Amino acid sequence: MARAAPTFGQKLSFIFFITLGSLILYIDITSNNFQSIKNGFKSFKISSFYIAKEISIEPLKSILSHSKSKSQLVMENKNLREALELSYLNNYLISKENIFFKDKEIIKKAYNENKYKFEYDIAYLKSIDPNMYKCCDQHRMFIEIRQNTDNSYVESIVFNTEGLVGQIIGESKFYEVLLLTDISHSLPIKLNSSEFFCNAKGSGRSGYIICTYNPLVWTKEVKENQIFYTSGLGGIYPKDIEVGYVSSIEAVDSTQTNIEIKLLANPLNGNVFGVLSY
Repeated sequence: MARAAPTFGQKLSFIFFITLGSLILYIDITSNNFQSIKNGFKSFKISSFYIAKEISIEPLKSILSHSKSKSQLVMENKNLREALELSYLNNYLISKENIFFKDKEIIKKAYNENKYKFEYDIAYLKSIDPNMYKCCDQHRMFIEIRQNTDNSYVESIVFNTEGLVGQIIGESKFYEVLLLTDISHSLPIKLNSSEFFCNAKGSGRSGYIICTYNPLVWTKEVKENQIFYTSGLGGIYPKDIEVGYVSSIEAVDSTQTNIEIKLLANPLNGNVFGVLSY
């Protein structure tokens, strides 16, 4: 059967501990003998809290801060890279040494205190298959034009900071660009002297187009490293834009000679492009 009341021993123990606690409290109030113990306990609490914080909270804060600063740095680098590419595009068109200035009718320009302004739009790369570009006959890429307008960009030329890369051939969600190296692409080109013209076809190889001509018809000698320019005869590309240089010449037979032209521009270099209607 359970006891209903405490025993004499339990009462005695209770009185003893009450008396002992009161005595300790009295001594502490009157003499401060326990002050060092209290200070040591407070110091232990503070040290324990600091150590626990350094071990648990601070590493998490450091990781979050580092992650945040890293993402900010990545974003800043991206913005700086795009700004630099835009600057290069502007310089490509604005430079008075650039081939665009050979034909004064190519681009509408405003002249004000030696500063030129051009009408072109900015586009960003959405997709390109580098493996397809380096191995196969069909070379395409897709771009998104920054401006939200109702303009039709089909047949507009596309260039990057190095030069011409192709022309827009279709639009749906993004604009499809037919690259110069696609085997279905044809580009009327000429030497700077305007004494030699031919239609350069895409070679299906990255960085090269092929110009085929009959040496019995065109007797003008073509040499390696000579520079070819757009002739303006196709109605798509403006006249006198530098395209590339002769890398090799192959005489197939008496009626056919192939000129391999190394292009100046690589569409894989950069994510920002200019779009220009001519």
